[in-house]
Amino acid sequence: MSWFDRHAGEDPAAFFDRLTAALNAAGVPAAVEAGCGPFGLRRFVARAEVREQRVRLGPVDALVLPRGGGPPSATAWAAGSQALEAALTKFRRSLPPAAQFSELALGVVRGGEVPLDLSLRLDEDAAGLRPIDLPMPAGQPHPAEDPAYLRALAGWAPRIDGMRANFSVARTEWTLTDGRFDDGQRRAPAVAMATWHPTQRQFEWLLETPAGEEAPFVEPSFLLDLSGTMELVCFAALRLGAAGVVQGTLGTGVTVFLATRA
Repeated sequence: MSWFDRHAGEDPAAFFDRLTAALNAAGVPAAVEAGCGPFGLRRFVARAEVREQRVRLGPVDALVLPRGGGPPSATAWAAGSQALEAALTKFRRSLPPAAQFSELALGVVRGGEVPLDLSLRLDEDAAGLRPIDLPMPAGQPHPAEDPAYLRALAGWAPRIDGMRANFSVARTEWTLTDGRFDDGQRRAPAVAMATWHPTQRQFEWLLETPAGEEAPFVEPSFLLDLSGTMELVCFAALRLGAAGVVQGTLGTGVTVFLATRA
């Protein structure tokens, strides 16, 4: 007999509704959403166990989706793990004493515009939940999670790190006129590569010819966080044969990235 069947009583539908309400009241969906990262398709199983009366997260079981995505963002998951553990602990404490569990598996599916889909398995049912048992997420994958782009990133990683070392921020007063950058201290040939809106997190290319054939180079505009933006513009600068990257700010508050030549 499964954990659910042992505790559901004579009205399984009502018990399911109570579990769902308890998850929502504890803030579990919101914590999972934050841990998934701001963008991308997700399909994974988060595993946890109870230690000293608190839920502690363990490994994440995931497979990379064919079009990109699947596992949560490593950075977002690490940053949000404490909040998710706290929410799961609150959920556990809201259950009757006889129903409080010691192991948990939480299946997560996130698609395009559809709400987060969570599948909960407790105690003896937890080990049997696998990512392959979860539905495929609907919607379009995020360009920055394109498998071809991630393979290219891995191959260029040392050179991208080198370009990061040549990344600088322009002075308040700077110009780009007739292909020449000038901030009063530096003057160099340059080309405007892209803009990024810090509030809307909207990335947009300014290049006439894409810097590569992978998805994030050919999509004209998409949502992206600052970390992904920095990585992408450094990669693009390498593909353009640039010597460095300069970050400037427009009067509107929008950030612009320039590729400079020696």
